[in-house]
Amino acid sequence: MRNPCSLGCWGSASKAGIPLLTKLITMKLTHRTNRFLLTVLLVPLLMVNSCKDKQTEASTQKEKKEIGAPEVEVNVAADTISLSPVLPFDVTITGSVMETSIRRNFDEFSWESFIALNWSQDSTQVIGSNGDNPTLWETWKNSSDVFLANGAKPTPWGTLGTLPPGCSSHKGKFLSQVGKTPDLLNESELPFKTGPLIDQNSAYSRFEILVNQEMFEYIDDNNLYSFDGQQSFHKNAEFPEGNNDTKVWGAIMVKGAWKIMGENDDPNRFHTVDAVIYTPAQTDPVVAESCFTAKVGLVGLHIGTKTAICPQWIWSTFEQVDNAPTFGKENEKKHYNYFDVKEDRKVNEAPLRPWNPEIPDQIPTQVQRLTPIFSGTAELNKAYQAKLRSVNEKSVWQYYELVGTQWPTNSSNLPLGDPFPQFLGNATLETYIQGIIVNDTVQLVPNVSTSCMHCHNGATMISTGKTADFTFLLERAQ
Repeated sequence: MRNPCSLGCWGSASKAGIPLLTKLITMKLTHRTNRFLLTVLLVPLLMVNSCKDKQTEASTQKEKKEIGAPEVEVNVAADTISLSPVLPFDVTITGSVMETSIRRNFDEFSWESFIALNWSQDSTQVIGSNGDNPTLWETWKNSSDVFLANGAKPTPWGTLGTLPPGCSSHKGKFLSQVGKTPDLLNESELPFKTGPLIDQNSAYSRFEILVNQEMFEYIDDNNLYSFDGQQSFHKNAEFPEGNNDTKVWGAIMVKGAWKIMGENDDPNRFHTVDAVIYTPAQTDPVVAESCFTAKVGLVGLHIGTKTAICPQWIWSTFEQVDNAPTFGKENEKKHYNYFDVKEDRKVNEAPLRPWNPEIPDQIPTQVQRLTPIFSGTAELNKAYQAKLRSVNEKSVWQYYELVGTQWPTNSSNLPLGDPFPQFLGNATLETYIQGIIVNDTVQLVPNVSTSCMHCHNGATMISTGKTADFTFLLERAQ
């Protein structure tokens, strides 16, 4: 039975991802070098200083406060922020207090990663200069092109995957996953609360997982894409780590959540792409195969980055700002992607079965965020959004916000490394496991409510049961 947390939260930096920096560092014949030189020579004012002296462990900070300490805002001005297309190798810790300054360091790492990942791979223009732009992370390897039928070897990095025969005449991003697990529609028993996410236009949201070149090559080189390959791999998975000192990137996995754009949606507030929307045929329940092209907007983005400071990974999660209200603040906006202010229905409840995206006029999911965004994170969001507006007042990237960052505060305390904060969830990616509401009060339950690191700590290889280094992707091997 599939683990309840498979495909929840994620991240790292890619060789193909940064077309210019890696070649100088690793001397591999990739296109990264040109991008790095371009960054150094043409846009130095946009560089983010991500190479400060590393401190060994976040847990060595002697001024760590209790998790329940009062929130304290740390103000930041937009003119102190630089934008760079170069992914950070690791976090740079300069603070001393867990809840504020150290948290700010990790949130800065998250924003720097978000900016670099959403910079156009081949463009010399700053992110959002034209309002919207193609992104780096969407050029990475999709998990559906890594774990193939019958354990077939994936095609090399930089090659495109193949579409199902029924979609051969369509062009665009390929989206087939409709829930937290890849085979959600035909899984009759699930050990956790999940289901499709239906927007206010009654359309199913779609999801995808992509990995950078470092992560892909580790899987490919060790034959971990197949059941037989995993059985021949006589140790636990250990993906490469990003390192500030050696200037190398580690494994990164990215999960994107998308909504089909409808007449009530403003495309100027989303990163949008043309996508091939595919639903495979199912027998129980009966679902007919379908394939069509539609414009989709990005509503959620998880970034999981493995680094030397954080071998349990750094977990960053972003959302489009109009997704859903925070619990108790339902009337702050008139329109949400996944909440109707006029409806009085139970929130964060999965749709009733049968689950079939072809059924018309389905009841939209009523979503609320149960854990508010930390005040210091909200201040940093405002500063980055203002910086993105300064590039172009019509930049779509100003309409995204960091929900939070989770990291190990004591990485030597295996296996989890003492995660902070204890809970972190994305309203589009962990909709139904955020927590529970009892007597109009939110309750968060350890090991039940969403936590990236607690979930992914249980990841194992499908064929051997050996640990999979905080990723459930290896469960997809055939």
